[in-house]
Amino acid sequence: MPFPLHLFNPQNFSRLTPRRVSLVRFVRAIDDIAIIDAADPDDRGFELDPTFANAHGPAFGISGPDGATAAQQCRIRVMRDRLEPAVSLFPTIADPTLVTQVSPAPGAVLNPSFPGDDTLIVRAARAPATDTSTTLSLHFGSATGPVVGECTIRVLPLIPITVKGHLVTINGTAPSSNRATFDALLLRANIILAPAGIKLTLDPVIQPENISGLRTANTVSLLNSTAHFDSELSQVMRLRPLSTALNVYIVGNFDQISSSGNNHNVVAGVGISSIVAASRPPSGTYIGGQTGFVVRDPDDVDLFGWVFAHELGHVLTLQHYNNKQVPNVQSNNWSQRNIMYNHVNVFTGNPVNSIGYGIHGAGALGLPPTGRFRSGAFIGIKQLTRILESDQSFRMRTAANNGTFLTI
Repeated sequence: MPFPLHLFNPQNFSRLTPRRVSLVRFVRAIDDIAIIDAADPDDRGFELDPTFANAHGPAFGISGPDGATAAQQCRIRVMRDRLEPAVSLFPTIADPTLVTQVSPAPGAVLNPSFPGDDTLIVRAARAPATDTSTTLSLHFGSATGPVVGECTIRVLPLIPITVKGHLVTINGTAPSSNRATFDALLLRANIILAPAGIKLTLDPVIQPENISGLRTANTVSLLNSTAHFDSELSQVMRLRPLSTALNVYIVGNFDQISSSGNNHNVVAGVGISSIVAASRPPSGTYIGGQTGFVVRDPDDVDLFGWVFAHELGHVLTLQHYNNKQVPNVQSNNWSQRNIMYNHVNVFTGNPVNSIGYGIHGAGALGLPPTGRFRSGAFIGIKQLTRILESDQSFRMRTAANNGTFLTI
């Protein structure tokens, strides 16, 4: 006769360790760099979050249609942690007027022809007036059977942001980028931003700019504390900005000048919100802060699509993940997967093997040693008290509606 487990209260038995058993999990459908229909879930924490997540499980963000852009479709993979492939699972969506179940069809079993290949597809059915959530549930045995797993699908009406592109010639030397570079970067950035419901559109005219008198040709120098850090950056960002758009400037290179020497192209980009810019008024020869961001010539458009989205995060008021800065950069499975992680690459050491966002550089991890996993691209949805700015999607959308990407 089995012993009734409910009689064991962990508070009364110090040697009894309570455990949470997960029969199934919802995870990202792919392992490589971001693509439009494989949103990265916010799987931090299991508790209910009545504001941004309504299910015991991860939260997926998808974009609704805006007339010009079709509703985002999202593949979601199911991992059977404690269930055999032969077990029949039936997905259901609580509000089918908000999210459509594309595959399998509503009421049908999950992948009956391919046991173990458990990927389902959902799509936003409409653009709600405001950010709205529904629950995706997995049922055992039938569409009305017991629920063995659930996740939140958060549908976000698209917020459009116009990008004004600038190509900056410094001391007579121009960057190698062109209109095609901007097109490629926006394409990849929009893939990352779709789960937050933000859409970038490029102004048709790419503005050539020319500036002289900077420290090094074709280069923006970020100076040490003996001069204002962003002195040259601010000069570049005040080159004919369009007041109604997010102004993005591409330069050839960045030099970070410090007491230890000149670090060339360690910095990929710098983004500044209108709030930060306003806190840096003109002083002496310093022209004063300005809104927007500057990136250097991309040597890898996939990686710099990440940089583009990351710097937009700063412009929309986000700090680095959990506001951890060098030398106290936070490194774990969530921070290194996040779009606001401090570095474009994940370096050697734990938890590198769990990241899975592709290799930057030839060969596998460590073969050669320069091979690095790329940082992830998930944008936080849940509101967790222990993580500063955990609700990144909400903060970005609030900032975008407040115009923190506009010039001051």
